[in-house]
Amino acid sequence: MAHQIDHSKGSAAFISYQAPAWHNLGKVFNQEITIEQALKESGLDFHVDKLPNIHRLGNGQEIVSASSFFTVRTDVQKVLGTRLGPDYTVYQNTEALDIVDELISTKKMIIETVGAINEGRTVFTCLKLLNPIAVGSSDIVHQYCLIVNSHDGSLAITVMFTNVRVVCANTLAAALAGAKGAHRIRHTRNAADRVKEAFTIMGMLEDNSKANSAAYNAMKHNGLSKEEFFDYIGNIFITPDEIAGLQKGEKDVLSKRKENVIGEVLEFAQTGIGQAEALGNSLNMWYAYNAVTGYLTSKPYKTKDDRFESLMIGDGAKKIAAAGDLALQPQNIRPLRASATKIAGMNQNFN
Repeated sequence: MAHQIDHSKGSAAFISYQAPAWHNLGKVFNQEITIEQALKESGLDFHVDKLPNIHRLGNGQEIVSASSFFTVRTDVQKVLGTRLGPDYTVYQNTEALDIVDELISTKKMIIETVGAINEGRTVFTCLKLLNPIAVGSSDIVHQYCLIVNSHDGSLAITVMFTNVRVVCANTLAAALAGAKGAHRIRHTRNAADRVKEAFTIMGMLEDNSKANSAAYNAMKHNGLSKEEFFDYIGNIFITPDEIAGLQKGEKDVLSKRKENVIGEVLEFAQTGIGQAEALGNSLNMWYAYNAVTGYLTSKPYKTKDDRFESLMIGDGAKKIAAAGDLALQPQNIRPLRASATKIAGMNQNFN
């Protein structure tokens, strides 16, 4: 089931700063705003109630449960979560995201997007860190902090980190060495504790920034031969069985569709937005990595929902993660050997 931007009120529950998102939904705002303003403008300042489930017996008697509850969004009367336990606590969006104003008060980040998916079950805000990472001398990678709240029991208030390459808006979702994962916020209305949480998050961002900068620049300085570049691309898009067949010199191992996909990746490597900056003076792993992520994020999808699904949790996300892992651990790349010439032949103009 595809997760999509909420339209419960008849319009997209999404706003973005200065430029529309790839799905072209919601409003665009041109000035820095608070989380309270953002939630109001996106229609996400709604209220959620927690109510007991009612069990209807065969004789018509109804029993109000003391152990099973559901959540309902009161502005549009939609059930968001079911089978919730007695200890489940509802945090309104304004409560769950009140840490945002503490973070933007540091003057180191601003609100970039606010939105909801799946009828409002999941609400998120993406904060842009104002100090980007420089890869080499000309390639810039912006850093983002994603904070998520759910109303169906599927997720605690969670902070996650990601990076977006500014020249082509590629989501770089690699699991990088030294980077820290998700942080779960302990909800409190106490101002001192919110400040403490903010410092914790800023510390994690600083650690991730250093780790990411080191990793990306290591990729940039890891030079590749043309054959090694083809091996890397092949390892992302070709199955282990297909690689084994190619290593043996077997013919017709790859389907025409698979050959076309690899050809499209090679074409993006040469002509895609930002690839010139990634390339610099010679072939390198940063260029190869961005060829994969750039292709996956820019290629056509049947629908916007398919694109979201693939890049967030589906095949695209898995390939981007694999691309990052191999770019940082090139010793794990399996040589294609006999396939190198075959793959190169799919794009005779590659240089």
